[in-house]
Order: sequence, then C-alpha cells, then structure tokens
Amino acid sequence: MPAPEDTDLLLVHADELDPVLEGPVASANASAELSGTGYEDPEHLWDESREANELAAQRWGVIAPEGPVGDELLGRIERLIARRQEQQDAKVSVYRVPSGMSAAEVSRWRKDHFEGPNVRRRDLPRYQLILGELDQVSAELQMMQGSDGYVGRLAFDDPEHYEAYVDKLLRWEQEPSPSTRARAVFHTVQDRTSATTVGHQSLMLPGLELARRDFEQGEFPASQVIAVDHGYTPKPGPLIEEAIKDDPAVLFTISHGAGAPRQGWRSTEEQRRLQGGMSFGRSGGLLTGEALTNQRFLPGGVWFMLACFGAGTPEASKYRTWLDQLQAIGSFSGSTESIGASLATNGRPFTAAVPKAVLASSNGPLAFIGHVDLAWTYSFRERDGGRPVDRPGRFIDVLHGLLRQDRVGVAFRELYRHYGQANTDLAALIESGEDDPERRGHLWMLRNDLAGYILLGDPAARLPLRPEVVQQASNIDLSAMFGFGVSQTPTQSSQPEPTLDVDLDALERAIGLYLVGDLGVPKILQECGLELGRREFEDLVRRYTEAGRSAIQR
Repeated sequence: MPAPEDTDLLLVHADELDPVLEGPVASANASAELSGTGYEDPEHLWDESREANELAAQRWGVIAPEGPVGDELLGRIERLIARRQEQQDAKVSVYRVPSGMSAAEVSRWRKDHFEGPNVRRRDLPRYQLILGELDQVSAELQMMQGSDGYVGRLAFDDPEHYEAYVDKLLRWEQEPSPSTRARAVFHTVQDRTSATTVGHQSLMLPGLELARRDFEQGEFPASQVIAVDHGYTPKPGPLIEEAIKDDPAVLFTISHGAGAPRQGWRSTEEQRRLQGGMSFGRSGGLLTGEALTNQRFLPGGVWFMLACFGAGTPEASKYRTWLDQLQAIGSFSGSTESIGASLATNGRPFTAAVPKAVLASSNGPLAFIGHVDLAWTYSFRERDGGRPVDRPGRFIDVLHGLLRQDRVGVAFRELYRHYGQANTDLAALIESGEDDPERRGHLWMLRNDLAGYILLGDPAARLPLRPEVVQQASNIDLSAMFGFGVSQTPTQSSQPEPTLDVDLDALERAIGLYLVGDLGVPKILQECGLELGRREFEDLVRRYTEAGRSAIQR
C-alpha cells in the first residue's frame, strides 16, 4: 500500500498499460521556485438573486472561433440557438474569438469584449457554450470563463456530429424519460496499481458511503446507488452492461487514462485515437473512442471520468517544471520525458476521442466531465494542512446536483468553487510572506489539478427526467393553497374571498413549466394563455411550492 502522504498519477502507457509513474511521488519541499500566481477570480457579473437554473435570468450564449470554421459551427447548432433563444425570451449572444489565446489574452478579451464598457450585467450570458477544438478556442478561455460562469464545450472532428448532438439534446428535452429519478453508477478499475488503489480508498469508497447514507435518508435523489464490480480481473463488460440500460444515469469512474507508449506515439492520428482511453489493465485493454462510436452507452446521462487526459490533451503540461524539480532532488524516479511524450505531438491541443464518440452518439450521454492534462490525486486528497485529508464530498456534491436535475453547468461548477478557494488560499499564503514552500507546493498542485477538469456538452443540458413535482401536482387543491377562490370553484364561505379569474389547468401547467425551468415567464404565460404579471405569477408559484412542501413534511 502507498504511504498516505504520497501523490499518484492516473496515467498508463497505451501499449503495455503499465503506469507511467511506477509508484507514488513525494512532493515535499519540491516547489520552492514554483510561481504562485494564477488566474484572478472575476467579479460576479450575474443576477445571483435569481435561480441558477433559470435561463431567462442567467442567459445562454455561444463562443465560437473567428473565421469560416466558426461560421460553419454556428450554422450546425442553429436549432439549439433558436431553442435557447425561445426559452430565455431574449436574443442569444454570440462571441467570436481568435485561436490560441493565452491566459493574459483571455483576461484582456474578457474586459474589452465580453464585459465591455457598455455592457450591462443583466445582458451577459452566464451559460456559455464553446464551439471548436482546444486549438481553436483555448482551454485557458474555458477555465477563466468557468470560474464564475456555467461553461461547456462541443468539439468534434466531423462537423455533422455537432448537428447529431443537437438533435439528441433537443429530442431528450422534448421527450424526456418516463423515469423521475436517475441511477447513480460508481466504478473503479481496480488494477492494483498505486493510483487507482488510492482513488478507490480515498474517493470512491467514502464517496459511495456518503451517497448511500444520504440515499437512505432521502437526500440523495437517485433511483438506485450502484457500485459496479468487475471481479478480480479488470474488464469493461460489467460497466458496459450497466451503461447500456435505457433509463438515464450519472456515471462516475476512476481509472488510468492512456498516455504515450514507451516508444512514443507513431503518429498524431494514433495519439488522437487512443490518448485518454479508459484503461482496464493488461487483461481488459483500453475502452477507446472507436469502441464506443455509434454504440449505446449511457443514453441521456452524464459521465464523470477521472483519468489522465480523459477529456483532452494540452500542448504543454502545467506540471513539467514541478516534476523536473522532483527529479533533481531525487523524489521522482521516472523520466519527465515520459510525461512530455504524452503531450500534443504536433503542438495542437485536442479533445479526447472517448467523449467525442459518446457525445456524438444518438444513444450517448448529454454531457461529459473529465480532465485535460495529467490527473493527480490532489483534487480529492489535499495535503496543504500538514497531513492528507480526503475530500470525496466535493465530487459527490457534483453528482448530487446532476441527480436533482440541475443543469450540468450548475452542477459542474461545484468543482470550480473549490478551485477558487485553493486559488484564494495560495494568494493569501504568498501575500503573507510566510516561508512555507511545502504548503505552497501542495496548494499549487491542488489548484491546478482542480482547474484541469472541464465540461463537454451544453452547460444548459440536464438529465431528461419527468419532474416529480409536476407529476404530483394534480392531487393538490389550488384554491386552498393560494388562500383565495378561483372562478371555476365557487366558495361556500359566508364571506366572499378574492377571486382569481384564471383557468386552473392552465395555471397548473404554467407552474409546472416554471418549475422545470426551460422557459422564461413571458413565454410560459403566453403558451398557457394566462394574463398575469410576472410578480403576480411568481407569487403564485411561491405559494404553490410552499403548500406542496408542507404536505409532505414529516
């Protein structure tokens, strides 16, 4: 078993499927020269007083590359743009950006263009869908925008796959699953390597314990909590068997991701096909994008994959300098060249083949969460306090948000909240002048490990479930709930009650649409034929939900 203070890497060679780092890495005193500067947390620009899942309040926009490529991609998703514009009852903002923007260039673009001197906060889209590869719209832009927004990306090799994803997303939104809850599926590839052992013991097992405890108390909104066991020998069959079921599910996996073979990649094409594939060890092989193309896998669900390069590969790793210093002091026995060999061979960062395949599939998930760059154990096993502290709750909170049908961008941002805290802690340590290189190194690793997660898919997507509140609404007496009579229900009281002249069925349908959160208030009232003001309607919604909750309170 690895020592508790060790740090592990979830990366294997793609040919032999052996870990790139044969054992855990000790990081003590190895970071004295690392820069502590990072991205500044932007000021909040949004209407924080409104519901995060409400598109009409938070808005939805698109960020696309400049030039003909961006023009084509925007054309491919025009049906989605039209749908989101209808839902938020406001024009969709479209931003065009140059390729290869650095963090400094993104910061300037944000101030000059996104926020702009004449832009009002209420008009800024908090939901932002990026179109294009990592070399077309940089990962730095996605990370900076994601620090206070709900940001996702669509990146495919075939432009037609953008349309295929939109078709799937809109189909699920228009015809959701009959299920009111989704399965929560957990799986670790237990190949008995150091990194997956730490991941299983420090994240998966305590995370499952949290989920099951909350599930038994009615606080983890899943239909089932399932731990997939592949037996003594790792193999993908049991996971695939669970993932091909019809009803939507949230899948959380821990595994090694495929990196360069020991002799390096033979071609850029080979790297793009295999890198980031889910390793099941020598016995089980790689689960690749090719194997998942046009296959049923997690239909209508969300996949959270914890593995190196699971979501994509950068042109340069943030960890190279750190590893060089570890090697210099004898704390890293591997070769930094083995890490460098897994970076983009032609200097062009790219999105991994596995999420591309499942997101393009008509029977695949609506969103994918994964890591760009090397994935370490820091994101769930902090060390800056002097001893390792496991943090499975931050990952379970993301899954909880997905299961309660938050939009995926809202649920995913829970991870970035912890990134912001690590960034703040690091800045405070540096500004204090305290000479603690070990703690600074741990915070630097934590911040960058958390920053490496990205969301692929529309951030406004959500699990396509039938709302439980709407399903049960017909059993509730609206006249008693609202405290006044309605025109269709004569009152028997000797004192006349205030009367609301509306159609009860139309009002109930409007409240259901509001609770689902897919349309703005003006559009809801128009569709339901109701002549009510926004405040009047929202007050009715408030009374409705309060009365419904009181009926089920124990």
